Amino acid sequence: MLTNLRMALKALTQNKLQAILTLLGMSVGVAMVVIVSGLGRGAQLRIESQIESAGPTRITIKPGNFTPSAIDSRGQQDSGGGEPSEGIATTSASGSDGSAMGDMSENEAVVDARRRITAPKKTEFKTPPTPIDATQVATLGKIGGVKSIAGQMQGNATVDAGASLPAGIMRVTGFDPAWPDMTGWRLIEGKLPGAGEHESGAPVMLVTPDVAKRLWPDAKSAVGQIVPLGGKQVRVVGVIKASEDKGGSIVVPAAYVPNKLAGDLLGRTSYDTITIRTQSIGVTSKVAKQVEEELRKLHGLGEGWANDFRVETQSNSALPGMGSDPRLARAVHSNSAGFEQTSWEEMAKSLRQAGRTFSYLLGGAAAVSLLVGGIGVMNIMLVSVAARTREIGLRMALGARTQDVMVQFLVEAVTLAALGGIIGLALGGIGLYVTEHGFHTATAISPVMLVVAVAMAAITGIAFGFGPARRASMLDPVIALKSE
Repeated sequence: MLTNLRMALKALTQNKLQAILTLLGMSVGVAMVVIVSGLGRGAQLRIESQIESAGPTRITIKPGNFTPSAIDSRGQQDSGGGEPSEGIATTSASGSDGSAMGDMSENEAVVDARRRITAPKKTEFKTPPTPIDATQVATLGKIGGVKSIAGQMQGNATVDAGASLPAGIMRVTGFDPAWPDMTGWRLIEGKLPGAGEHESGAPVMLVTPDVAKRLWPDAKSAVGQIVPLGGKQVRVVGVIKASEDKGGSIVVPAAYVPNKLAGDLLGRTSYDTITIRTQSIGVTSKVAKQVEEELRKLHGLGEGWANDFRVETQSNSALPGMGSDPRLARAVHSNSAGFEQTSWEEMAKSLRQAGRTFSYLLGGAAAVSLLVGGIGVMNIMLVSVAARTREIGLRMALGARTQDVMVQFLVEAVTLAALGGIIGLALGGIGLYVTEHGFHTATAISPVMLVVAVAMAAITGIAFGFGPARRASMLDPVIALKSE
């Protein structure tokens, strides 16, 4: 095989112009595969990021349950007051014009509504509610469909006496490593705490520009400044723009620290809020239901006990509860979970279908480019066979078998295509770089796609090189030796 490879490279150098033109055609084809796949993947990731930033993949968990059971967002409603929480459908109903409607007894939504109506009422409440700690968060993080999970705790910490700061109290917010990405923090200066600093509870903190200007008005940079809190010298390691920051308080400046450090400063280990980001909008409602079931097990809640926590998705948290007609609130809140699940699943299905269609279109364009490159490979191989007829006849006269001649020309075709593929990867990478930084278009390179592009180039070489290779192997040695 090495001998065939050396012969292939030598043959290609003998026809430099033809080889260069063929390499150009193949490299352009592979570059098109890389560019269109990078553009398609970049567009898909940007769309997913925009959807995630809107909140449909986010689930919020809070300990305690201060929402009356009659309007609980998870359907644990009480149908007291003479008004049923759901519309009761019978097996035979009539429309407004008197015509009979279809049989609703097997409708999934009706069955689910009837199940919730007839379910035992949860009338027992656990007081005080079970706190949610890091152990429970770790358990919830193992649920299928969970992309990331982060806990958060907040409280006021007193600045140690003797500190030359214009504030005696700081609002401390603890966060986990996944929190900055989940909430879209933007690092302005410095760095974010590393995984080791989170695990050890290192005395480091992040502040916003407003807080930095408030505490150190004359300093060029807040990074490196020290804040004495709870006997610890907490150092500012970064300045961030936090999406949840609304300008902060002039009286009580806010700081963000690792959760372990926040627990030490605040004297507790329980979280105020847990945020989960799911893998896609299509599984958000399913994950929320599994989270509720898992927390009920962890908190030891029996069948007749109401939740001592709240699990809210974006739609649930946006629905008003207080200040509206209780009957309307019961109907809307109790059915929002099913409506939300159907809506998100349909949206996810539409996005997947659109992504597949887009990929097919881009794949078709790339396939045409590779086809053109493959035709170029076949052309140069046919020319090579015609020009080396006497060489082929001499090899066969000296004992070369038919398959030896075929392998030789196939190796030449694959070598030509593979070299074009490697050059195409470089051209594609340059094209994506220019597109992203010059035209500010989202791109993303998948390592798998790079391997696939080179493999497709090699397969193209085999497919379009087989014909010329077979033609060379079928030559009659006597006739081949007579050719000029």
